[in-house]
Amino acid sequence: MGLPIEIIQVNNIGKGKTMNRPNVILLTIDTLRQDMLSCYGYNAPLTPHLDRLASSGIRFEQAITGGSWTQAAFPVLLTSSYASMYGGCLGRLALERPSPVETLAASGYTAAGFSTNLHLSRATGYDRGFHCFNELTPTETDPPLRRRKGGQRLLRNSLFHALLRPTGNNLRPARLYSSAADVTDSVGRWLEQVTPPFFAWAHYMDMHWPYYLEETLTHPIEIAQAWRDLAVMYGQSNFNRKKTITATQRDRFVGLYQQSLQYLDTQIGRLMSHLARSGYDANTIIIVVSDHGEEFLDHGRWGHWESNLYDEILRVPLIIQLPNGPQGQVIRQQVRLLDLMPTILDLCGCPLPSDLMGVSLAPLWAQAEAEYEGEVAISEMRRDPWHRIAVRTEAFKYIWDSKRPAQPLLYDFRADPGEKQDVSQHHPQEVGWFQTGVDEHLRRVAETEPATTVPEIEYDEEVTRRLRDLGYIE
Repeated sequence: MGLPIEIIQVNNIGKGKTMNRPNVILLTIDTLRQDMLSCYGYNAPLTPHLDRLASSGIRFEQAITGGSWTQAAFPVLLTSSYASMYGGCLGRLALERPSPVETLAASGYTAAGFSTNLHLSRATGYDRGFHCFNELTPTETDPPLRRRKGGQRLLRNSLFHALLRPTGNNLRPARLYSSAADVTDSVGRWLEQVTPPFFAWAHYMDMHWPYYLEETLTHPIEIAQAWRDLAVMYGQSNFNRKKTITATQRDRFVGLYQQSLQYLDTQIGRLMSHLARSGYDANTIIIVVSDHGEEFLDHGRWGHWESNLYDEILRVPLIIQLPNGPQGQVIRQQVRLLDLMPTILDLCGCPLPSDLMGVSLAPLWAQAEAEYEGEVAISEMRRDPWHRIAVRTEAFKYIWDSKRPAQPLLYDFRADPGEKQDVSQHHPQEVGWFQTGVDEHLRRVAETEPATTVPEIEYDEEVTRRLRDLGYIE
């Protein structure tokens, strides 16, 4: 039986309704660019299952994440508080941060988390509020040859792998994160024994570098090429400058990224089929969102560098499918991922804690002329003492940098959607208005600053290696 429409509508939520409360599945996809999805206009059908979700739900055209990499984006997404608040996002999340998951649990929801990212773990405090928290971790390690003198040169040689092939040895790079198939299988097993209502969060890493699907690395040429790809990324130049990447290399890496996206879409389709077979689809809210995008030399670099606050990183896909809700609706105005957990709480009839920074998005599709307080979006990176803040409206983006506080950047989306030309000198009034917003944000951050510094997390050797290979640490 479908979810009654009055439970979906915001005016009827949070007034003591306890019957037939919706389940929620939140799927977060690391490093997914919005413009790679067909439902967002990409000219090839890479994502039929995600496109189907969008056509049967609500697609947000301008969803803005709160940070340029996972550690900065997820406090905003899961706790509805800014990354720089409560001592920052680089250590364990402070207990003083709000916990919408705890609110769901206190309201009778069974909560489960499935994480494949080392930064979203028990060690960093992301298990808070969950009844069941699964850290999916690959058990593979790189061949010892990688650490021996001259070893990497051999690993990049296809002839070397051809000679090894008769022995049955496949010296491909070790998997850095668990696959989407593993995640979908884990969520499926949990769904078979859970008692509704439930909240499930699953994080997929398959769009993160190095993109390639390890299972496909069976031919000597492919294995050697994978090692050469790693050498490009982690070589002397890294991906710091445009000249380090040739057009051929760019096309290859984009192609690998797209293959990973097709694979991921298939696995999400498997999860949707599991929901349908179980009967949960009739009363389950499905939310798909990315924590941040990926740069393909849009501004001269590759990846998702912390300092990149441009839209190829910050403007992310967001799709919400509601039981008996709107189908094929597009919300074109700007929204914030800061508002995602308040929206979930609202739809589930839970009270919104007063310390949440965000608001519910539900009025945007439930009311014709809805008021929304999130017309200004803040995204940031903070690695003390460096702090960069982007303040975005639908017309402009303002970027303030603590290293150059008197030299802000301003981009006019109406004339320059690619953010190529700084126009701060031509719009002094807008600069003053945006700087007031930055100052207000810095004041909020200072108000939540802890008395003692949040200690950094010490990782063991294997975790450190994986973080380094993923590009998170030097």
